[in-house]
Amino acid sequence: MSRIRVLVVDDSVVIRRLVTDALSSDPAIEVVGVAANGQIAQNKVEQLQPDAVTMDIEMPVCDGIQAVRELRRSGFRRPIVMFSTLTERGATATLDALAAGADDYVTKPANVGSVQQAMAQVAGELIPRIKALVPRPAGTPTTAPSGSARPVAPPPAPK
Repeated sequence: MSRIRVLVVDDSVVIRRLVTDALSSDPAIEVVGVAANGQIAQNKVEQLQPDAVTMDIEMPVCDGIQAVRELRRSGFRRPIVMFSTLTERGATATLDALAAGADDYVTKPANVGSVQQAMAQVAGELIPRIKALVPRPAGTPTTAPSGSARPVAPPPAPK
């Protein structure tokens, strides 16, 4: 069975490592790359063609909401899960991210006791969302575009 290929985007080295380790704890998921800002993420998406992306909101150069807009504008249709301290239920940043084209959101762990607890919390929140957003029928080759079918625009209405 092919694994779900994920790109992790966050400006914090510590968070990138935490998310990478949490996602890699599941044998069905493979982290294929990391990016420190939205601009790098756009290049990595083109290069790596991941099945899903986790995206921070607050980053230098190009923030996560702008990166989501750019990725959607460029035709990237695979799932993007926002992963930020700003993505709480009803938060303006969450609504902006969803409006920009993000598929879901997870709030970063705050005030958890240890790295292991933080990693368990991240794994418990992110892994089920990614698996739900990226259906993988048995035997699907890794290169198969999962969920990347573009919606067809309706023909223009006659005048």
